Amino acid sequence: MNRENLLGIGAFAESTMLSPKALRIYDERGLLVPVLVDQFSGYRYYAREQSSQGRIISMLRAAAMPLDAIAAFMATVSDSPEEALDQLLEHEAAVRNNTDAISTLLAQVRAHLTGNPMENVTSILEPERHLLSVMLRCTVRDLDEGIENRLERLHAMARDNGLNVVGPPFGIFHREITEDSDGPLEVCLPVDSITELSPDQAADPVRSYRLAGGRYASVTVSGPETDFPAILAAYDQVCGWIEKAGGTRVGPPHEIWHVLPWAAEPTEMTIAWPFA
Repeated sequence: MNRENLLGIGAFAESTMLSPKALRIYDERGLLVPVLVDQFSGYRYYAREQSSQGRIISMLRAAAMPLDAIAAFMATVSDSPEEALDQLLEHEAAVRNNTDAISTLLAQVRAHLTGNPMENVTSILEPERHLLSVMLRCTVRDLDEGIENRLERLHAMARDNGLNVVGPPFGIFHREITEDSDGPLEVCLPVDSITELSPDQAADPVRSYRLAGGRYASVTVSGPETDFPAILAAYDQVCGWIEKAGGTRVGPPHEIWHVLPWAAEPTEMTIAWPFA
């Protein structure tokens, strides 16, 4: 291939507003692949027409779009520009929601400095409950889809075993779920009795058991306050209330889903933390 019409990695980096380090990463990810790599030196060469593609990637990264989403977007551009435009609108909405969520968190941090408001937190006494439950490991990006899939499975298990659902589903966060941490989260469905389930060959088998009752500090939030990371402010409020009351947290927190994120209505959930 004639190298005269190609750009070396330095010149290409300058034309795309991307660093050579970023270009190497994008090459490894198959996102922006050079047209030629010298077999002896490993030096990368790019076609001039790839500059526009590189600048698009640079802007999308600056707009906080994840690499996986950029890859999906770039794959869509040539085949379906209309679908690519829809992806931009979806990302724009997600960024706007994330900005609102960050504002909620910063307001909670300010509350620590000015006197943490916890007037919405209450103490409730939960009785013993019968549950069907299944574990879920995922990061926050796949959380809604993972919960929806697990709940469909639990509802099917309840129907197959003649059990009645007697309360809203909830999750027990045995470990945190963030961009970098995958839990696990125990997805739970309250039912009217426990039962011996048929052997489950899945990697994450469904359980049927009794959850002991006890005291919980709880707060209910809805709408944008349920989005990640805004929801962390509710967890902080509950923790602060327990500490102010002189209590001790005695188990992992529960997230009760009154209205789930994929429902037509605004999301509503209660954060409930067992304490003594």
